[in-house]
Amino acid sequence: MKKIVIYCCFISFFAFAANAQVQDTIVNNKRLNNTYGLRVGIDLNKLITTATNSNYKGFEINADYRLTKKWYLAGELGNENRTLAEDAINSNTKGSFIRIGGDFNAYKNLIGMRNLIFTGFRYGFSTFDQRLNSFNIIQQDDFFSNPNRISNLSSDGLTAHWVEFVTGIKAEVLNNFFIGFSVSVRRLVAEQKPEGFDNFFIPGFGRTNDASEFAAGFSYFVSYYLPLYKKRNRKKEEKEGKTKS
Repeated sequence: MKKIVIYCCFISFFAFAANAQVQDTIVNNKRLNNTYGLRVGIDLNKLITTATNSNYKGFEINADYRLTKKWYLAGELGNENRTLAEDAINSNTKGSFIRIGGDFNAYKNLIGMRNLIFTGFRYGFSTFDQRLNSFNIIQQDDFFSNPNRISNLSSDGLTAHWVEFVTGIKAEVLNNFFIGFSVSVRRLVAEQKPEGFDNFFIPGFGRTNDASEFAAGFSYFVSYYLPLYKKRNRKKEEKEGKTKS
């Protein structure tokens, strides 16, 4: 699985570089990037994990809407169902999540290019069900057997809130088609815990840890950009008007 993620990162990087080089050769034949619209995509990382890991099912839709020349309203919506099968515990978590925030494009495009190297922030919210299937009590002296203890503990309708910092790349490889990836660092702000045990996984946030409130995320996606309208370049028009005068 790690190899697949690494390959995806390399493909995104080289596609971004190749696209920038092609765009550079035709820069004089293209218009300014003055279109504004909605970009919608799907997380391939979750689809690949669903296909290769029997203990996981999930999907995620991502979208962004261009507000200004550099700023985008952005968010993700999805669902996850994950079973943790470890030596100490066996648990299942399923639920939905939403993340919403903004992205800033730090990449200075040449004329006609619409690529992004972005940084941004998100507020995340999740509602989920948590079930503890079985557990072991860890003992220093393992002379006596320590069988799994079956548990019927479960809690429904739990919620969690977090904030995160995200950075990534979106490269246009075909007209209006983009590929890219992003990484994020998340900090848990609040969570409802089930009665009798802790949350082991939170949809949209990731694996929880008693020693830290932080988690990390990775997304590799494809998306389509739907141009809705164009903004007039007033500075260019004023300059051309002065030249004609």
